[in-house]
Amino acid sequence: MPRLARSKQCSRTGSLTARKRRSRLPRTWYLANPASLIGIPKLEADHAGSRITFGCSDLTALAQTLVEIGLATESDWTASGKAPAALVDSVFRRFLRDHGQEIIAEHLELSLTLGESIVDTSYSDSGADSNGQLFLVLNTESSFPLGIGTAIEELERCQPGTGAALYDTLRQALYRWIRVYDDRDARNRIEQMMEWAEGEEDPDSYEIPKLDQDLPACLRGRAPAESPQSLDSVPALTEPSLKELVETSLELHRISHSTERPRLDEEWLESQRSYHSLDLPLPAILLYFRPGDAVMACFDDECEYWGQETPEPNLIVPLRPNDPASVRQAFAVIETLMRVLVLTASIKTLIDGREKPTCDSVSMSEASSN
Repeated sequence: MPRLARSKQCSRTGSLTARKRRSRLPRTWYLANPASLIGIPKLEADHAGSRITFGCSDLTALAQTLVEIGLATESDWTASGKAPAALVDSVFRRFLRDHGQEIIAEHLELSLTLGESIVDTSYSDSGADSNGQLFLVLNTESSFPLGIGTAIEELERCQPGTGAALYDTLRQALYRWIRVYDDRDARNRIEQMMEWAEGEEDPDSYEIPKLDQDLPACLRGRAPAESPQSLDSVPALTEPSLKELVETSLELHRISHSTERPRLDEEWLESQRSYHSLDLPLPAILLYFRPGDAVMACFDDECEYWGQETPEPNLIVPLRPNDPASVRQAFAVIETLMRVLVLTASIKTLIDGREKPTCDSVSMSEASSN
C-alpha cells in the first residue's frame, strides 16, 4: 500500500509527538519538566555550542521595570545576587509557577523563551543590545490530544445544538492563542491527498481517510461559513457533569477573549518568515473525535513532514524592557495564556472522567457475558 494510504488506527493516550524541531535550548527549559517552563539565556551562557547573550542594558532595564511595576522586590534583587539575568529569571519562574505551570506541565509540552529574536538560532554572540526590543516566544514540542466526539454526541442527545456549539466554542477560544489541528486541517489534507493520488498511475490504490463518516452527526454537512450557535444561548443542562463541561468551556471562551492577542506588524512578520524560512506553527492541540479517526490519520500523515523547516512560534509577545506599560501588558498576555491552558486541561479531565465509567461498564458487561 502506498505511503499516502497509511492511517494509524490505534488508540493512544498521552501526547502525540510530531517530528522534533531542532532545539538548541536544553531540555530542562521545557514545560514537560514541571520545575522549569521558561528559558532565559544568561549572559555569555553556552547552549549546545551556541553562545546566546543579551546586552547588559536590556536586562538591567527589564530588572528595573519589574521592580517598578511590583513584580520584583528589593529582597528578590538581593536573593539574585544583584544580577539582572538572575532576577529576571526568578521573577518569570515565580509568575509561571503561581499561574498553573504544574497543571499545564502534566498535559502539554511547551517552551516559553525570552530573547532578542523569535527564532532561537538568531542570537548575536557580540553581546550587543537588541535595540530595546525583546520577545517572549511560545513553541510546542508535541500536540496535546483532546478527544471531543463522545462529549459532543452526549450533549446533542440532551439538548440539540449544544454539542456543535461546544465544539465551535472550544476551537475558537483555543485558536486565539495557539495552533489547533482539527477537522478543517484534516479536510485540507484530504484534498491534497486526492490531488496527489490523481497524478498517480493507479489512484484507486490509495486509501484516503474519509472524514465525513467520522464527524459527529451534528457537524456533518455544515457549510464552512455557517454561523455557529452560541454556547451561552443554549438552555441550561440538568446533568451535573455535562453542565460543568459547558460552564468550563464558557469560562475558557471568556478568558480567551479577555485579553487581546499581541498584534505584530505584518510586514515585519513576513520578513521574519522569509529570512528564517519559517514553516507553519506546530499544533499545540489535536482536536479529534475518536482514536484512529480521519482527523488523527491526517495528523499522523502530516507529522512526517513537520520539522523539516523551523516552525513559526505559536505565540510571539513583544516587550520593551524599559517600558513599564509594555512589560505589564506582556505579563497580562502570558497570564491569559496560562489560564487558557489550565482550563483546557480541566476540560480534558472532565471529558475523560465521563468516558471512564462508560468504558468500565462495557468491560464489566463483557466479563459477565464470558
